[in-house]
Amino acid sequence: MSLYSNVSDETVDQIALILGGEEGVMIIDAIRSVNEITVEEIAEQTEIQINEVRKILYRFYNHSLVTSRRFRDKDTGWFIFQWRLQQELIEAFITGMKGKILRKLKTRLRHELDHEFYRCGSGECPRITFEEAMDMVFNCPVCGEPLKPVDNEVYIDFLEGKIEEIEGELEA
Repeated sequence: MSLYSNVSDETVDQIALILGGEEGVMIIDAIRSVNEITVEEIAEQTEIQINEVRKILYRFYNHSLVTSRRFRDKDTGWFIFQWRLQQELIEAFITGMKGKILRKLKTRLRHELDHEFYRCGSGECPRITFEEAMDMVFNCPVCGEPLKPVDNEVYIDFLEGKIEEIEGELEA
């Protein structure tokens, strides 16, 4: 576990990888190592171009993973931004993402429960709904082979399991 409430460093790195790629992980590591850091310091440490550092930081900022403090440099008059991890919101970000995934899984489950599916024998060809199969006169739209009913119990069981797992995580 890290400083980020119940969120491990590995989880934070996975989020950084999803949002910013390998460079995102390098940026998070640079921020994690200090309390606050400037874009220029991050660029120097990671050898990532300043514009790319800014772009990734703003992506992290839009997802509330980082925040910044702005102040004016007394010598130049320019604004300087000090960036830091927004530790208290990382868990909220994860919870929000799980909620989005849960909604998509439930939508997919409704689709599986509400439709009959058909497929030809080829693994290359798509599984299609009864309505689509009727439109194709029960011939595969890709290879022209006859379509046969497909049991979608495996899909339903998988989706129900994932939904139950995520709901359990969200209740905990």
